[in-house]
Amino acid sequence: MNDLSYISSNADVNRPVRPKRRLNWLANTLAMERPLNIADIGANPTHAPPYEYLMNAGHAKVWGFEPNSTAFALLQKDPNPNRTIFNKAVGKPGPATYYSHQISNLSSLFQIKESCARFLGKGFWTNRNVEEVPVDLVGLDSLTEMPPLDLLKMDLQGGELSVLENAVEKLATTMAVVCEARFYRMYEGEPMWAEVDQELRRQGFVLHKIMHTKTVRLDQSQKERLKGKGFKSQMLDGDVAYIRNLEDPETVTTAQWKALALVSSAVLESHDLCLYSLDELVRRGEIKNNVPVQYCDKLLGE
Repeated sequence: MNDLSYISSNADVNRPVRPKRRLNWLANTLAMERPLNIADIGANPTHAPPYEYLMNAGHAKVWGFEPNSTAFALLQKDPNPNRTIFNKAVGKPGPATYYSHQISNLSSLFQIKESCARFLGKGFWTNRNVEEVPVDLVGLDSLTEMPPLDLLKMDLQGGELSVLENAVEKLATTMAVVCEARFYRMYEGEPMWAEVDQELRRQGFVLHKIMHTKTVRLDQSQKERLKGKGFKSQMLDGDVAYIRNLEDPETVTTAQWKALALVSSAVLESHDLCLYSLDELVRRGEIKNNVPVQYCDKLLGE
């Protein structure tokens, strides 16, 4: 089993390239005052991030955080004028231990739970080298050089709750959060999805969609005969998307509606949400009445 076997078959590596013409047209039509502000916590470049086109086209500024030295070095080899990368771990400010795994995307602030690895037949999780690295965690709210966010993306193997609890100010006007959700405890003491969900709802977000899930085949006597995807039944984790509660649209500013329209089209691939946002912008007189029709035409013509 190779080092990339942990990645879900449904992950970003299999997503189609997002249509550039539609996104450019949408960004120009929205006439946003500034690029989107995006934070990527756990920016390990295992596969292309969903915001990549927005960043490359200058429609987004990205602040990436990656404490794993190998992954950070890879990011440094691919500089981008619209991305700033920090070799830091994010969470509750203060000292901590970062468990740097030989398989970089298994690195975490938590130790892998050996009984979980044994149950799931993932011995390679625990028989590879893990270096214990002392780190000083930073909270997003303490980073004065980073502005309030439009989108927060997190994939840091158990540390999502701590990031959220120490980013209340940065997330006060954020319209979307994409994060990993753990369904089966993989690391010792890591918070589960239920806890992350409660914190996001406390900060004014609601669950929008489950973007993908990863299931694994349990370690049993017939595992060599039952290799198809249909025989993987134990849920492990996945990516979930949250959005700002929109039930009272008057509490959402025009700038936020524009940000949500662009994020929902380019990152979340939620075209009904994009059109919902465009309809509200039409109602406010911020865009022309035919923009939703034009968006739908471009979408169906792809």
